[in-house]
Amino acid sequence: MAEKPLRVLVADDIASNRSIVGTFLVHLNCVPIYAEDGVEAVELFRRESPDVVLMDLMMPRMDGFEAIRQIRSIAGDRWVPVIILSALSGEGDIVHGLDIGADDYLAKPLSFPVFAARFKALRRLLDMQRRLASSLEQVRAVANGVIDGIISADESGRILSVNRAASQIFGYPSSEMIGQPLGMLMSDGEFGSAELSIPGLLSSGQMKAGGQIREMLGRRKDGTIFPMEVGMSDLQLPNRRMFIGVVRDVSEARRIQRQLAEDAARLQRYHDESEREQELAMSIMERQIRSDWLHDSAVQYAVMPARNFSGDVVAVARAPDGSLYAMLADATGHGLAAAVSVLPALGAFYRGAARNAPLSNLVTELNDLLCGLLPAGRFVASALVRLEAAAPEGQIWVGGVPDVLLIDDSGSVVQRFVSRQLPLGILPSAEAGIACEAFGWSVPSQIVLCSDGLTEAESRQGQPFGAAGLEQTLCATPRASRVAGLREALTRHLGRQSAGDDVSVLILDCQVAGEALARAV
Repeated sequence: MAEKPLRVLVADDIASNRSIVGTFLVHLNCVPIYAEDGVEAVELFRRESPDVVLMDLMMPRMDGFEAIRQIRSIAGDRWVPVIILSALSGEGDIVHGLDIGADDYLAKPLSFPVFAARFKALRRLLDMQRRLASSLEQVRAVANGVIDGIISADESGRILSVNRAASQIFGYPSSEMIGQPLGMLMSDGEFGSAELSIPGLLSSGQMKAGGQIREMLGRRKDGTIFPMEVGMSDLQLPNRRMFIGVVRDVSEARRIQRQLAEDAARLQRYHDESEREQELAMSIMERQIRSDWLHDSAVQYAVMPARNFSGDVVAVARAPDGSLYAMLADATGHGLAAAVSVLPALGAFYRGAARNAPLSNLVTELNDLLCGLLPAGRFVASALVRLEAAAPEGQIWVGGVPDVLLIDDSGSVVQRFVSRQLPLGILPSAEAGIACEAFGWSVPSQIVLCSDGLTEAESRQGQPFGAAGLEQTLCATPRASRVAGLREALTRHLGRQSAGDDVSVLILDCQVAGEALARAV
């Protein structure tokens, strides 16, 4: 790959000298730029930004010494080799030229072999300088691309360099940070002094170099104090020790943490209040349900809420003549909202049983009551049963719940009562067409009612418990403990997960002819 030509500024007031030097430069793959005096040399340097400067010392208007001083000022941090070409060979002139910023000295008349050798060496230096500058620029670009602030400092705590993020975090331009003590970036409460000796902090244990991030309080240019995380690394260079600090502004993270803590506390208050309200609602519900009748020896039941509160309700009542009324109700949804939908029906159910109302009249009354109270889209799937006290017969109404089963003593299904009615609360009774179904039995039997929370409960593999699981469990368990058997079977089916809906089961004993139904203990 061909070398890139060097652009060389030649400043000499003698045209023949400029011509000779220019010829040498062309042979060395350089592009000469000519200036006739120091003033023109400074102007051309400012305008053309050459790679190398060859400067004569004795020139009109501005001599080479002053031109070199001004060129060095213009170049700033960029290194541009300046080589003196002069017939002045006195030691003082050479020393003076090098002192004011020249990098080398060549005496006139020039020897081309010496000139060429010097330029080859100079080109190597320039190539190394360019590679170094490119590497530094890449490092600087990477540092400026990092979202965290990066600050380097010497042992005394003086800032050596900062990246763009550090300037943005603290609000200072880099020029106002470099050379200043690290303490200017910290709250007055941190270490108690603006003049920080990093080795002193390390030896005191207040900070550690490498492997630890410490939260501290920073101070912006406008005086704002903010939390920051600081990690420090210790670099042992050949001739000095340097420290690199990585700074992250965590004020937004701390604000979010505070907000999350406040939200969590607020949610906890809401949760606690909801728990208290549910406990109150449960207490009210329990007062509405006659639990003494649920303990009737002819009754087995279980209500298993999906959450803390069940929206399924089971109720049992004895009529004055000993007839047994039973209701299993499953309102839309689950929990407190569902239970509230059922609550108005409980009083009507007990009143109907107290007056020994025909089952169809009781269902009509409950349906019309709920039609007037429930909002659109809310209803109560139910099954109601009346078992006569004086005869082995009864009536049943099923609306929206799984099939009600009449089983014999072994648990086998004798008769299945399919839901053919709308759930309560959807249509007025005159439109719904309330109709009950009569049935009877000749051997000791049981009526089994359940909510769809039982049959639809899914295992971890997505398999529902189903009607088959219900009927298999009834056959596999003794008459007196069938509800307990269903509980155990459902628990095994679900594994460690919860049911997706409230689960309720109600089993009523059906006595044979000539025997009265057992009353509550």
